[in-house]
Amino acid sequence: MKSLVIVGIGLVADLASRRRFPLGAVLGGVSYVVAAVLADVLKDVFDRPRPSLVDPNVHPLIQVPSSAAMPSGHAAGAFAAAVAVGLVHPRLRWPLIVLAALIALSRVWLGVHYLSDVLVGAALGTAVALTVYGLVELLRSRSRPSPSSSR
Repeated sequence: MKSLVIVGIGLVADLASRRRFPLGAVLGGVSYVVAAVLADVLKDVFDRPRPSLVDPNVHPLIQVPSSAAMPSGHAAGAFAAAVAVGLVHPRLRWPLIVLAALIALSRVWLGVHYLSDVLVGAALGTAVALTVYGLVELLRSRSRPSPSSSR
């Protein structure tokens, strides 16, 4: 849910830049959803237990989710949204990546993830955003008339 704030920031940036189509918000939202679905699938593949289930010295600060730990869905979603919005709005790129990193690291601090869980989630989210953005750019380039077709 915290990642949707990033999508909202993308929408505000889209509106401020007077885009006819809210590309930042749409790419951020699509990337977020794809990353969340892939993270859920990979949780079943890795089936890694949460830190507090393995180490009795870990005392989580929130209720421990029932899903597996690897990869962190929060990290995947946050990075997917941040990178996607940042690709459309480059001036926001680093502030959004910092926000995504804080969201991801909060999961370790809360005691519900290992650092490697959030690193894998961040990598997954980044890869998803780059892929979604690349596909959109490919579709946009194919829909533009080529200079030689105007003759």
